[in-house]
Amino acid sequence: MAIAKYIVTFCLLCVSSMTYGQQKNFVLRTIDWGYKIVQGDSAKPHKKYFFPVPIVSYKPETRWQLGLSLSHFFRANYSDSLTRPSVVRVNTSYSQNKQFSVRPMFEIFTNGNKYSIRGLIQYSNSVENYWGIGATTPKENIEVTQFDFYKANIKATRKLHSNLYVGVQAYYEQANKFQYQTNSKLQNSTVIGNTGYTVVGTGLITTLDSRNHIYFPTSGYFIDLSYLVFAKELGSTTSFNAFNLDARYYLAVGKNDALALQAFACLNQGNTPYRMLGTLGNESYFRGYYQGRYRDQHAITTQVEYRKQIWGPLGAVVFAGVGNVSKSLDQISQNIKPLYGMGARIKAIPREKINIRLDVAFDNRYKPAFYITLNEAF
Repeated sequence: MAIAKYIVTFCLLCVSSMTYGQQKNFVLRTIDWGYKIVQGDSAKPHKKYFFPVPIVSYKPETRWQLGLSLSHFFRANYSDSLTRPSVVRVNTSYSQNKQFSVRPMFEIFTNGNKYSIRGLIQYSNSVENYWGIGATTPKENIEVTQFDFYKANIKATRKLHSNLYVGVQAYYEQANKFQYQTNSKLQNSTVIGNTGYTVVGTGLITTLDSRNHIYFPTSGYFIDLSYLVFAKELGSTTSFNAFNLDARYYLAVGKNDALALQAFACLNQGNTPYRMLGTLGNESYFRGYYQGRYRDQHAITTQVEYRKQIWGPLGAVVFAGVGNVSKSLDQISQNIKPLYGMGARIKAIPREKINIRLDVAFDNRYKPAFYITLNEAF
């Protein structure tokens, strides 16, 4: 079975890493020298970090895709150890089929964590697979669409008490210039947004955040709730409401290991464009599935991940979860989908607990998906 190959490879990596650790006197000195270049030393630490990661992937609809993820990490106040690190990241990519994407994103904490500003802005000439709507769409239904895509999602919150943040969210999304394959079922359907759409929404957001670290928490919780109203009066082509929940809990296991749990929900009410329905598949929320392989009015997922430090800069994780989409919440327990996988971690900036993440995840058909990026999945 194909999955056995990945398990054996993963185990060999762990064993060889621990064996290699016997040479740590020389090896760790070399690694420490490299980290000193990246982050400075304890007497004179760097106040800012620039970290590039290449983007390399292959998909049938895009063929080879190459790009660069450039991250800038900094703090609003380096003399205040309680002020959390901020990041501004720009991902750019270009495919062999001439699709271009640029996606700036940011998470900024002001002095003393008084304000938090998170956001994502995106433009892409997108190529996307579509199987239909529902939890049981057959794989034979696949068709490919191409369109121009624009998105801006901004969250601004203020700390009111201890770990409580409250604020507002603004959301804009547009898809147009659709191109379909011959005899497209999507083009000839009555699915909302199949020929293009524009949505503009605003709403409230509440965040509870007691994590001991932003990028590699080993204790605490993170609960993010938002409620958005999309209305024609705001400029949308359709009206609907969206409720989103991202709840995480972290538990230390021993000195360096951690157990992480997450529950995620996307619940919609009204005439929701098909690309804004709840979906399975994401590098964070539901690894192993093509994003949008299953989509419907509601999506709920849960996952658990065990994170273990192996030796020096190397770590490993195993994870599993379940999730589903449905038209109504009373059907969410039908046709539940599993995910499971494993990964390796390489410390990129130890002082800020930032890791390079390499994951392989499997869907309900044992098909692997690979992810290479910075920071943990959740």
